Amino acid sequence: MYATIGTSKAALESLVRHLALEIGQRGVNVNVVQAGLVLTDSYEMMPHKDRIAEQNRAKSLIGDRTLQPSDVADAVLFLSSPMSDLVQGQTLVIDAGASILV
Repeated sequence: MYATIGTSKAALESLVRHLALEIGQRGVNVNVVQAGLVLTDSYEMMPHKDRIAEQNRAKSLIGDRTLQPSDVADAVLFLSSPMSDLVQGQTLVIDAGASILV
């Protein structure tokens, strides 16, 4: 039950890379933030949400801390600041390391 959203996220990552190539030299930084499981209203509507959350916690590299909307907002703030001026065409993954496969 993830095909549509997964496909759209992959398309967004491709769009970001291509936009960076097209307009990056004009001083426009184009990046995307890919958030892991965040406990939002959308999460509350997910089927099997508790099982998914437990699986996600088991993969987390930061212990029991849960990814919060403010964590994602902080990443967006970083990308919106001069501190990220040399970051271009990238996907910044905010997921407590859950997507790292060992």
